[in-house]
Amino acid sequence: MTEGHANYIEEAVMRKDSVIISGHKGFGILPLMATVSAVAKSNFKIKQVKGFEDLNDEADYYLIADLSNIDYAKLITDAVLKADSSFISLKDPDHPYSVLKILGDAYKINGNTSKVYQLIECVKVDGVPQLSKITQITMNENGKLVKVDF
Repeated sequence: MTEGHANYIEEAVMRKDSVIISGHKGFGILPLMATVSAVAKSNFKIKQVKGFEDLNDEADYYLIADLSNIDYAKLITDAVLKADSSFISLKDPDHPYSVLKILGDAYKINGNTSKVYQLIECVKVDGVPQLSKITQITMNENGKLVKVDF
């Protein structure tokens, strides 16, 4: 991760953008999630999500980590639909879901275009975990997804 990436991610957290960290566990997604969560925790009210009922607790950020035995895609959908809050989550082979489908489905339910999502993609190059791309995803007034790569 470059200093530019780090600054961009920190600014996104401070704006309360939702952050989705994507890749395999061996690509450094868990340490990156811990770091992003620490930034959020030092500035906002946080709730660690272990099940659907945790989304009922008030928080600025919901931390949706490496959970098993749960419909992870539905949990992410419920977090997207939660008004006035953001989340930090994973997207990996153990937790596969379509970010774009969830955002499109959520728009059809609530018509909300105010939220901003940062999709951080991690890879491994020559055995070294790296942040490969950050994509900002928003929804325009017509419900179309707008993606901008950093």
